Amino acid sequence: MIVVEKATRIAAPAERLWHLLSSREGQCRLERGIVASIDFEGEGIGMIRHMRLEGHSPDIVVKERLELCDEATLEMRLSIVDTGDIVPFACHSGYARIIPAGPASSILSLRTSFMPVDMDDETARAIAERNHDMLIANVRTALAKSAQ
Repeated sequence: MIVVEKATRIAAPAERLWHLLSSREGQCRLERGIVASIDFEGEGIGMIRHMRLEGHSPDIVVKERLELCDEATLEMRLSIVDTGDIVPFACHSGYARIIPAGPASSILSLRTSFMPVDMDDETARAIAERNHDMLIANVRTALAKSAQ
């Protein structure tokens, strides 16, 4: 099992960052560059995200299930339930937690765990690290645009 973790300070209150991570609109904004579109099936825990990946046929759909979404602890976890035969990871789980850092800042903590499928560990880890970096860049871009 590979675990990739990253934490970074975000110049936004925890509540604002949580809304971005937990809302459907926010999730669509945060996946830019990775996901071309997201459709949602259901509400709350058990909800399924149907994602079409950038640069791939729109017929290829990756599905993730919302396993945890706790506004009190500012934690969220999604697990892949269908790789779309494109994601080279088995037992993939993505976890995010927001930690307040005073009234105007937060710490965004990300953790991804998975087993690579027919891929060396180093290449798989690099993909996950790049996805974390893209998500963090999208967080900063979305917050900057909403502040204008």
